Amino acid sequence: MDYLKYIMPPIIGAIIGYVTNWIAIKMMFRPLKPIKIGKFRLPFTPGIIPKNRERIAKSIAVAINDNLLTNSDITDKLMSDDIQDSIRAKVSNFAMSDELLGDKLLNTIDRSKFNSIRGNLTNKISNSIYLSILEANVGQIVGEQVELAASEKLKGSLLGVFGGNSIVSSVKTMAEAKTNEYIEQNGQRVITELINKKTDDLLDTPICVLTDNLDIDLPEAVLSVYKKFVQEKFEEIIKSINITQIIEDKINSMDVLEIEKLILSVMKKELNALVSLGAVIGFVLGLFNIFF
Repeated sequence: MDYLKYIMPPIIGAIIGYVTNWIAIKMMFRPLKPIKIGKFRLPFTPGIIPKNRERIAKSIAVAINDNLLTNSDITDKLMSDDIQDSIRAKVSNFAMSDELLGDKLLNTIDRSKFNSIRGNLTNKISNSIYLSILEANVGQIVGEQVELAASEKLKGSLLGVFGGNSIVSSVKTMAEAKTNEYIEQNGQRVITELINKKTDDLLDTPICVLTDNLDIDLPEAVLSVYKKFVQEKFEEIIKSINITQIIEDKINSMDVLEIEKLILSVMKKELNALVSLGAVIGFVLGLFNIFF
């Protein structure tokens, strides 16, 4: 049985190395909560990640924001030739489509939301036009034009000699009053009907017809707006979003078991290799123990 003294040390060393590394990896996540005996908390409880989750979350968030997801990296990606070519192609396909504009919009958003947006826009536009007409005092403009036309007609006539000016003044006053009354009572309704009619005509027009009438290179125009936005506004928006805090909050909100599952899904082979390496090192140390 003398051969056992040569075989057992490497085997025991391999087992110890394997089990030790396996326990060390498990202790990264387990136990999930502190274990107490009376008032005393057992060392290494909870596990390393549950115990230091907030600090780890902050470190990961800072590392991602400062090194992996910098503003310049995102901007460079958004301004890459591939992205610009994709935008140009999509806008070109849209501009050449023979689909009706209304059908295209309804394929993008549901009908109730579409009707709500259309109704709100129509109301705002018609109200703005209506207030502008009231402010312009169209009745006064109509009255002045009626007065001018009537005066021209009466000039040199017998009626003009015998009190024509007073008649013209009365007509002017009446025309002004009637015009303002009509606008106040019916103006917004008429404007809304006209807007709805024009909107219906627009929605029933093929997209390609609309873009042809624009007389501009729509893909390049959209691309120009996109590049201007990325260059001038994107960094400001990114800073206001605070990506670091979002990542930190996301990690802190995750259950420890979710974090364990995530890490193991990414590093399962590497962690298994580490456990196996412990067995190899234990085996080698066992061999050294035999000869030294």
